Amino acid sequence: MDVPANIVDRISRRVDETREELVTFLSDMVKVPTENPPGRYYKECAQLIGEKMRGFGHEVAYVEVPKDRIHELAPHGNGLPRVNVVGRMRGEKEKPLLHFNGHYDVVPAGGNWTVDPFGGVVRDGKIYGRGASDQKSGIAAQVFAIEAIRREGISLLGTVESSATPDEESGGQAGVGYLVERGIISKGKTDYCVITECLDYDKICIGHRGTLWFEVKTKGKMCHGSMPVLGVNAIEKMVTVINAFNAKIRPKIEAIKTAYPVMPPEARQSSLTVTVINGGAKVNVVPDECAAQFDWRLVPEQDVSDSYAELLSCLEEIKRSDPTFRYEVSKVMETEPTIVPTDTSVVKAFLAAGKAVLGREPDFSVSPGSDDQKYVVHKAGIDQCIVYGPGPLSLAHKIDEYVEVEHLVKATKIMAIGALSLLGFKA
Repeated sequence: MDVPANIVDRISRRVDETREELVTFLSDMVKVPTENPPGRYYKECAQLIGEKMRGFGHEVAYVEVPKDRIHELAPHGNGLPRVNVVGRMRGEKEKPLLHFNGHYDVVPAGGNWTVDPFGGVVRDGKIYGRGASDQKSGIAAQVFAIEAIRREGISLLGTVESSATPDEESGGQAGVGYLVERGIISKGKTDYCVITECLDYDKICIGHRGTLWFEVKTKGKMCHGSMPVLGVNAIEKMVTVINAFNAKIRPKIEAIKTAYPVMPPEARQSSLTVTVINGGAKVNVVPDECAAQFDWRLVPEQDVSDSYAELLSCLEEIKRSDPTFRYEVSKVMETEPTIVPTDTSVVKAFLAAGKAVLGREPDFSVSPGSDDQKYVVHKAGIDQCIVYGPGPLSLAHKIDEYVEVEHLVKATKIMAIGALSLLGFKA
């Protein structure tokens, strides 16, 4: 449904009027230190968001992962609660239904910030803090986009939902994955879905690269450090593994250039990176085990099974040439690349909304990392799913993370206008 210029103007003015409230809400969310791992203060953050939505007239439900499944769905969560919150604003009809989703967990703050990472500082037109960009800004925008429609007295014909979920930073099984499992987001119920990740306010993200996280353990033989010839050094065997990956796999995969608009452009090829190494117990003991974890990012032209077979082949080649080489390998997480069509209603609605607010259609992008879109597309079977949010991708997981207030406001307008287009309305 086309949104007339006068309605666009009304929504824009209404969002502008809520600017201070919008900024305060985001600042308040940033002040809740929902670092993952382990996932403390999840309940407090979910309740903050839920009470805001309830105050705005939403029907609110808290969807908590059962205690007996927390270890399964959040294995690194120290048994802490995993709470999803879902707000629902009924229209004249149940359908069509648009579901906005954002995650409220954040990566650990780390050190060397010039501001308090959980202070929610607002300065020079920017909101600072861990999660200000990735991606509590998206949650704030989606909640206030719906509220702008309500305050303007515009009646939706369809229904809109807004969820805030945990654990995206550790795979999302207890968050969007659980909502999909429960059927809260499902093909029969949900017509459109917008994941409000920080993929830039002027871009529409149509997918993400794939992910293969895996761990290799090399086995050795312990002995005294003064007599290393009597043992087998597991760390040295891991060096062999890393060198083999660098020599045999990385040049091949880095030569594959995707045709899709992955952002930043430097990520338009596959990458294999060693990210964690653990080995050894004492300076004078030759270690009998070393473990390393690797992050393999796959462009849309690749798939997980072929990539995993390639690394197994490389390890077996080392084994054939070295009779003392012993290893174990296991997957930590796997996600196939995700790409959705660009001619769907949700894409067209947000292109038009972007043009109405920005004066030009947003560009398309593909995320360099995976996100919760994977559950909606692959598990729920919904291809009417985009990623659109206000935060700058370039600041995700960095110190002094921030979102510009102006970008937050513009994204809120685009979400509201996109919702009107998809659901229909009576002014």
